[in-house]
Order: sequence, then C-alpha cells, then structure tokens
Amino acid sequence: MNYKDLSVAVSGSACAFRGRTRLQPADGVGGKVFPPTHLNGAYAIEKRVVEGRDAPIDCVLLDSVQSHANRCEEALQLAIDREQIEMPLVEVDFSDADLINPVARITALEAPHRISDAILRDSELDGTAFRKSDLGRRMDYASLKNATPLLDLSPHSLLFGIWDSTGPRGGLGVKFQRSLVGEIIGYDISVGKKTASRIDPLQIVSAVPVKETKDNDWDLAKEKEKGAIKPSAINHGNIPPTIEEGGVTMAYAEHSVVISLPAIRRLRFPIDGEYTRERDQAGQSLVAAIGVLSVALATEQGFDLRSRCLLWPETKVTMDLLDQPGSDPKPFDLDSETAIAIYNDAVAAVQKAGLPWRTERVVLKPSQKLVKLVRASQEKATNDPEAVDA
Repeated sequence: MNYKDLSVAVSGSACAFRGRTRLQPADGVGGKVFPPTHLNGAYAIEKRVVEGRDAPIDCVLLDSVQSHANRCEEALQLAIDREQIEMPLVEVDFSDADLINPVARITALEAPHRISDAILRDSELDGTAFRKSDLGRRMDYASLKNATPLLDLSPHSLLFGIWDSTGPRGGLGVKFQRSLVGEIIGYDISVGKKTASRIDPLQIVSAVPVKETKDNDWDLAKEKEKGAIKPSAINHGNIPPTIEEGGVTMAYAEHSVVISLPAIRRLRFPIDGEYTRERDQAGQSLVAAIGVLSVALATEQGFDLRSRCLLWPETKVTMDLLDQPGSDPKPFDLDSETAIAIYNDAVAAVQKAGLPWRTERVVLKPSQKLVKLVRASQEKATNDPEAVDA
C-alpha cells in the first residue's frame, strides 16, 4: 500500500479499509483477562453470531469503540510529541495555572470531545474566548460541505467524529460521524471468580475504634463514641478474604477496525466557497491516511488494555481493502513506517492542492473561571475523597 493506492481507493467506489486480528491473553490460551466494568461493576456480555457455530455464543466487550478511538488518538499524540509526524493541533496550556494537582497541557487529541470539547471552549486565544476569536469562529461555518476549517485546526476530528453541541449553536452544532470504528471482543467466554484480602503487618484489630477529624485526618476514638469507625475504614487492619465473580476466560479475542470510505467521501473542502476535484480528493485522502496511520501506531503500541488484560496477536497484523462488490479483499501489511510515508505524501498533496495546513500549534490559555473550577474540584476531592466521581 502506498499513497497512490490509498488515494485511488478513496476517490473511487471502494467500501472500506478493514482489519481483523485474532488475539490471545499474553499468558496463553485459557489465560484470564479482566474486561472493563460498567454500571454496578457489570461486564458488557452479549450473544453474537459466529460463522461455523450453530447458535449465538456468549461474548464480552474488552475494548469499546470510544476506548479504541482514544488509544488511536494517544498513539497519534505520541508520534507528534516524538516528532515522527506533524499535524495541525490546538492545545490548552495549563502550566501557569494555580492548581493543586498540576496539569501541563491538554490537546484536541486528548480532550474527550476533540476540537469541540468544553475545555477548549472555555479557554482563550490571546485573551479572547477561543470560540469568539477569529480562528475559533471558523468552526461555526464547518459542515460536511465545508470541512476546510477543521482540516486547518483539527483534521483528526474529521476521522473520529465530533458534535459541536457546546458551541454557539448548541444542539444545532455541526456533526461529523465517526469514519473509524474499532473494538475488541472476547468470544466464547466463561465468567470466573476473583479473590481479595489483606494481611496487616501491624496486626491492627478491628475492635479498636478510630474517628475522622476535620482536617481530613484521623485519631483514636473512645468506645461507642459517636461517629467511631473501624481501622479498616482508614486502610488499617486485616481485610478478610472475599470471593466474587471476576475476570473471564475465552476461546479467543478479536480486534476489528473499519475505516468507512463512503463517510470520508462526503467531506468537501472548498476555498472561498469554490470546490475543485483536486482539493476534495486531497482532503479526503488525508483523512483516510490519518485513519490508517492511527491504527498502525496504536497496534504497534500493543494491546495492554488495562490491569490484567494484556493481549497478543496470534498473527501478523494486516488490513484489507474492500474494493468492488464481489471481489476478494485486498490485503496489505500494516506498519508504522509505511503508514507514516503514506501520511506524509497525503500532507504534501493537501499543500499542493492549496488547502490550509497549519504547522505550528494553536496554544490557548485556560480562562480564569475554568482554572477556578478545576482548583475547586481538586480541593473538594482532596478533602472529601467520596466526592470523586467514579
């Protein structure tokens, strides 16, 4: 795969770039892994139809669409920080903010809602609210027929999708659908058990009461004193062994990712209201190249999804081009070196077509009210740990 192959696929009638990779736990077949927990600690288990099986089988979500997108974006951010690639990027610089827990920066690649996130909305460019600045106001005119402003500010937002619901137009803000969708599913699973316990080397017994003090500390309490608690409440003493449901074993896991080319082809890239085929093709090809690059980079970072959920590919990671209906998928190797070369050629094509390509970061400063909100939240979390949202 090279840039010409990608550009031809994007400008033609191809359906998608698709990757499917079988994974196993790093400790081998039958090793236990821990899926993400949701409301009340539940796993996302469902029945799925699998080719060759007479009936649907139990499967569990190991990596959601949202989490997968975040890992791809983290990989892009790391490549930018390592100066492997250049990409237009807006960041909020918190280095001068008076916070208890310092925050260095948050970029549009790290913000949950990308370029339309409230963190960027509530920050300032040269003393002016970002969305009211000349640069930020350009987002108000973005649409599928005018994706040029986002190409200039946050091209990855065109790939992973945004809804500008917190901007000036509220719920009528522009929407760009996800063009890249990926997930990891565990197949044919059985839920296991997990245990927990703690032996206190000081052997502090639960019969000695303690109490919490106003300065977020503790002290000894009298017998039957109001508000007295056990030492275990302040993390002292033994915790008796417990056993409950936890972790799964599975036949295998599968990483799937699809980059929708019809979705990307809906994007148009005018300059001063005028369209050209060259500009549209260059802009669309760049978005697709970011998709291929993000998957390659994230894949090479590995599949360490969380504590006790490290997965390993059974085979070499490849992708397929789903071209003409009825034709066989066209496989190609997926590695970061090739993907970076394709991306750099796509950037050159965008510049040649006369589309904007910002090489310096747009650096915002958090507004004073945002700093106050963050600090107040940190103070609350410091003094009242139970106030921290799960």
